[in-house]
Order: sequence, then C-alpha cells, then structure tokens
Amino acid sequence: MLSLDLLPAPAPARTENPAWLDAGFTAGWLPAFRDRRTGAVHASHLDDGRLACTHILDTVPAPWVAERDSKGRPTALTADIQAGYLRGDRFFTLAELLRYPSDA
Repeated sequence: MLSLDLLPAPAPARTENPAWLDAGFTAGWLPAFRDRRTGAVHASHLDDGRLACTHILDTVPAPWVAERDSKGRPTALTADIQAGYLRGDRFFTLAELLRYPSDA
C-alpha cells in the first residue's frame, strides 16, 4: 500500500538545489522502504516533504525505527522493514532490481 500523502510539499525558497537531489529521478526509481508484515510502503523523503533520491531514515514512520542515536535520529530499522525502490506504484527489493530488465 503506497500512501499518497507523501507527495512533495512546495519547495522552500532557495537559490539552488544540490546536484545530488535530482540525480536519482532520471532513471524513474524512487528509494523507499516496505514493511514485510503489512505491505505498507514509505517513499524516502526529506524533512521538508520533498522526495529524496537516497534512502533516508529520518522520515520513516516511528514504529519502524529499532534504534536511535543520542539526538533521536534513527540509526537502525526493525527487522521487518526492507529497503528498495518504487517504480510507479510497485515496490522492488534490491534483489529484484538485479533481475529487472533495464530500459532501452
């Protein structure tokens, strides 16, 4: 289940985005996490709501976090959470990506 409330919020006023921010979107794959028990999928996004091009633990749902550092930032996820990527509305594990045919 993909939660559609993860659409990016309007970007705050800034002069320029870092180059790495858009690098992952060109291939059409969005980093995400999936709960193996429930099937819930959470797209990786920045604190301000914009989709991220890397896996970011800071914005995953609190119940998915197994450990936090002294500042409260997630350092580990529960065993039921797996990292992967979204393409359209389908979640792919890293192992599935190795077998996925590339776009021509």
